[in-house]
Amino acid sequence: MALDVLKRYNSQFGLALCLAISGAYAFSVNQANAQITPDATLPQGERSLLDLGSGEVNGKIVDLIKGGAIRDINLFHSFLEFNVGDGQRVYFANPAGIENILSRVTGANPSNILGTLGVNGGANLFLINPKGILFGENAKLDVSGSFVGTTADGIGFGNQGAFSASNPEPPSPLLTVNPNVFFFNQIPGNITSQAKLEKLAVDNLLLLGGDINVIEDSKISTNQGGNILLAGLGAPGQVALTRDGNKLGLDFPNGVKKGNVVVNNSAIETLVPEDGNVDGGEIRIIADSLEVETSKKDRGIFTITQGNGKKGGEIIITADSSVMVTTNNDGENKPYQGIFTITEENGGAGGKITITSGLISVSTSKETKKQSSVEEDQGIFTKTAAVGSDGGEITITADRLEVSTFANQDNHQNDAEDQGILTKTTEQAGNGGKITINAGSVLVTSKREPKPRKETEEGIFTKTEKKAGKGGDIEINVSGDVLLTNKGTIKTKTTSSGQGGTIEINAPNGDVTLKDNSRIQAWTRGGISKEATGNGGQTIIHAGGRVAITESSKIENRVGRADGNSGKIEIIAAELLMDSRQDDGSRRGQIQITTKTNDKGNAAPIEIRVGSLTMIGPNRGGSSGITTSTDGAGNAGSLTIIVEGDFIMKDRAKIEAKGAAESDIGSGNNIIIKAGSLSLSNRSFITAETESLKGGNPGKITITVKDGIEIINSDIQTQVNVDTGDPSLEENREDLANIEITARSLSLQDGGRLRASTGGRIPAGDITINATDFVEISGVKKNSGIFTESQLGAQGAGENKPKGGTIEITTGKLTVSNDAIISARSIGEFEGGEITINAKEVEVTEGGEILSTATNSGLFEVVGVTEEGKIETKPLDGDNNSGEAGNAGKITINASEQVIVSGSDPNFSPTVDSIKDRLEEQKEDIDDKNKDLKEENDKLLEQLDKLENPKDKLTEAEIEEIQEKIEEIEGDIEKIERQKRDIKIQASNDVLVIQDDIPQSRISVGATRGSNAGDLTVETDNLTVEDGARISVSAVPLDQDGFPETGLPESDRGVAGKLTIETDSLTLDNGQLVAATGKNPTNNEEAATIDIDVPGVIILDNNSLILADATGDDVDGGNITIEGGVLVALPLNNQDKGSDIFANAQDGDGGNINITLQGLFNMNVIEDRSAFIGPDGNPDRSLVFGNNSSEIAALSLTGE
Repeated sequence: MALDVLKRYNSQFGLALCLAISGAYAFSVNQANAQITPDATLPQGERSLLDLGSGEVNGKIVDLIKGGAIRDINLFHSFLEFNVGDGQRVYFANPAGIENILSRVTGANPSNILGTLGVNGGANLFLINPKGILFGENAKLDVSGSFVGTTADGIGFGNQGAFSASNPEPPSPLLTVNPNVFFFNQIPGNITSQAKLEKLAVDNLLLLGGDINVIEDSKISTNQGGNILLAGLGAPGQVALTRDGNKLGLDFPNGVKKGNVVVNNSAIETLVPEDGNVDGGEIRIIADSLEVETSKKDRGIFTITQGNGKKGGEIIITADSSVMVTTNNDGENKPYQGIFTITEENGGAGGKITITSGLISVSTSKETKKQSSVEEDQGIFTKTAAVGSDGGEITITADRLEVSTFANQDNHQNDAEDQGILTKTTEQAGNGGKITINAGSVLVTSKREPKPRKETEEGIFTKTEKKAGKGGDIEINVSGDVLLTNKGTIKTKTTSSGQGGTIEINAPNGDVTLKDNSRIQAWTRGGISKEATGNGGQTIIHAGGRVAITESSKIENRVGRADGNSGKIEIIAAELLMDSRQDDGSRRGQIQITTKTNDKGNAAPIEIRVGSLTMIGPNRGGSSGITTSTDGAGNAGSLTIIVEGDFIMKDRAKIEAKGAAESDIGSGNNIIIKAGSLSLSNRSFITAETESLKGGNPGKITITVKDGIEIINSDIQTQVNVDTGDPSLEENREDLANIEITARSLSLQDGGRLRASTGGRIPAGDITINATDFVEISGVKKNSGIFTESQLGAQGAGENKPKGGTIEITTGKLTVSNDAIISARSIGEFEGGEITINAKEVEVTEGGEILSTATNSGLFEVVGVTEEGKIETKPLDGDNNSGEAGNAGKITINASEQVIVSGSDPNFSPTVDSIKDRLEEQKEDIDDKNKDLKEENDKLLEQLDKLENPKDKLTEAEIEEIQEKIEEIEGDIEKIERQKRDIKIQASNDVLVIQDDIPQSRISVGATRGSNAGDLTVETDNLTVEDGARISVSAVPLDQDGFPETGLPESDRGVAGKLTIETDSLTLDNGQLVAATGKNPTNNEEAATIDIDVPGVIILDNNSLILADATGDDVDGGNITIEGGVLVALPLNNQDKGSDIFANAQDGDGGNINITLQGLFNMNVIEDRSAFIGPDGNPDRSLVFGNNSSEIAALSLTGE
């Protein structure tokens, strides 16, 4: 470890300088030629003198350099040659009062320091040789003050003059002050180091030349703090020498070209050992380019601070062109490589790193199968373990930042090696260190193999561990783009008691892109003891261009095994793209923006504000999408998405706010979407849901769109699963599970659905739609439409007993066609929902339906599946009709212009492509174990593929054959899913088929199995019911002609409500108005009554029917009241397809028919009912209906 470096110094005292200079470079010197030759440029009596063996330092005989020209605090020496041989010990004598010893070399050769060079006092030593300086392998510096080695031509003293090596003159008597500038009259020589210098004390070590090369296995080191400054100049110029107390610095002029600094498998370090009592040192590098390349332990540029609560060292690097950091760990226990600061447990605040350059490249790798026994960190990093001290910070400023990491797949999973740019704060330290990046662009990539190590992080990240404080933040500001690719990661990870670190990315003019399994993550995670108690960090991304998340990438804020909340995610950009497709066309992975918690804390909100948003899902199930969820006692976060332009979701894209899983009590949360337009297609969905069996409720979905919403084979839904929900929770009770949509238009096609359902202990949500232009619902699937329903297994609690939610639609025109449905449905012992429609026009055509239904079903449990794939069930309590009947809700239609109900279109049929889409979807839903189902599904697909014109409509025979097979497969899939869930279900005879052979359009309030049907009211200027369509209130099943089924047990019969029609004109063309009851009401009110108020014209044509009917023993029929203008039955010849108005009771008394009109034409009033008696003496319905006559009669028919 790096601590081993310090142990070599713990027995020493004073400041230590270690300068290691390596000689693969050009300065090799034979010891026999090593020499120190004074020149004659100084005045007689002031010339330098080498006195061999005349001195003693630390008990050793040394060669002393004496003489020189003294100018107050300065002592000047001048040499023609200046070299120190290998094993030679040369010291400058330090007369009293001398603070600076300045030695110049005026000859044509560089200086080669192969032995020990020192001062036998405390003065600073300046060595000036324009031709270059080489420190050999065994070189040492023993300087108590500062050492300055430079290849400058001379050094200046303000206005007092200069001391020049290239133009040597005697030093002026005025040179009595500290030097303050270096002069470079030509391209300077280089300084090369190959030495390993240890334990020699200095305040500062400054090397200023052309290029600075610190090569293989060399070292420049200061002990007990101290400062190191390496700088290169690549052109003539002046460099100012500055002082801050005892610390020396350099000030380069603007625009001057600088030299290069290379650190090759060597160390530039400042150290403070355990017994040290000084702050960590400073390392400063000024260059055109810096290259740091390492493959050995404790190599690079670093500071280590152990002692007495002192703050860690600081590294400051300024390189105009580039900083290249390349490290490689081959697994031989080689910790710590790169540019780093370490503050150990007895130290103070963490050290800082500041790097400024054009290009900053960090490339790290571990390529070994060997397991490490120590931490092995690489790259640019700070580590702080000092008790109560904040972690070290990293600040990077660059035109381009590139971070690349590599880890071999065979590395051991318990290796603790972190790579990249990171701060680590551990033990009982304070807050984590912050990373700040200001760049033109940022690239983060990783070549990590598929099996990552558990404790290893790679990329740009902060890590706050154990009992440390708040996690370190990451702030990235770029003028261009941020790209994470090939598993690139930006992450804050907190396993401490403090709050997690925040990630903030600002790219006001560029894009932020994540691709190929890349991550931006803010994690708070505890261990078994849950030492992580703080909230998770936030992720904030602001981009002027696109934020793109593709190829299995994710943005994730998560809290696990911790009590805190996760941090929020905020994305503001011109565009957001989430695309699950891989480059090879496959969709194997998941893309996510998610907040999640699996303990007591809450998942945080997700807030997205973009110009456009496109989500392309994996075209299969999974977790891909924008989600917030909880698997614990906490609640899911809210989702707010604001899109100025188009919002597109397709191929199973998902937006979800989900409450806890079955084992815990967390609630879901609200979803708010505002957009210019919204499109969902190919099984995409937006859902607010709860799964908690212990409590917890779903949130509300609110969608506001300027233009249109299009939902194709996709869902927007709120859902309370079986036995879930908590009626005792007071917060937002009025908004629970509601869906509210405001748009210019709304279109639901081919399986598009709005759905609010409950199977639990709270009411179903309401659906409210405001669409100024139109609402259009059309599709080949029966489940296309708008649904609120209380599902099987719902369990009420007091006043919170579940009920079907309400549906309220306000629009210019409502169209329900092609087998689509608007349905408020309840199954069980609770109330059905109400439907209210306010529109100028309402059209229900080609099999469309508007229904409010209630069914009282018995409770069953699944006991097995037969070999044929059919479900076997049994009653839970031996009674499959237990419980009281619920009531169907009422329907109110207010249409200011017209209502058209038109059905039985024989030309309607699905296209080949639409059925193929359904089969492809089913194929993914079938479990891999169900090979027979898969084969059957594939056969149907093959059959459709053989058709020459896939856009052509199918023949009626093809429809019937294929539809039967599709429904059979879908039914088997549903049964299998129920078996897998192993839940209780409520069996019902009321089954909605996928599509009738001949679609029949309906507006209906219906109830079965003893439930009660509510009222239905239609208010409009014009109402048309045609082509076999029906408007009805019914508590018993009706046949195709509109008559109730007979022979039903009392348990299957309920009380029907009232049908009210208020319109300026009414046309029935093969249309039906029906009210049918199966029981007498208990409150002395009328059941199954029909009130029609038409001030204009009523037209009945083509076997139309107005029927109030009662089914059951002693059940009385309802009344029919018709008031208004004129009623005309067509055709006028009254010989073909006559229409009827009947009030009928199958066993009790038929109701009254009250007609008050200005005119009644072509209708026969039948008072003698003998005309309806068949040959067997019993009434015959065929003589009543379809007898080509238009008739009005109050009947009591018991026949079929």
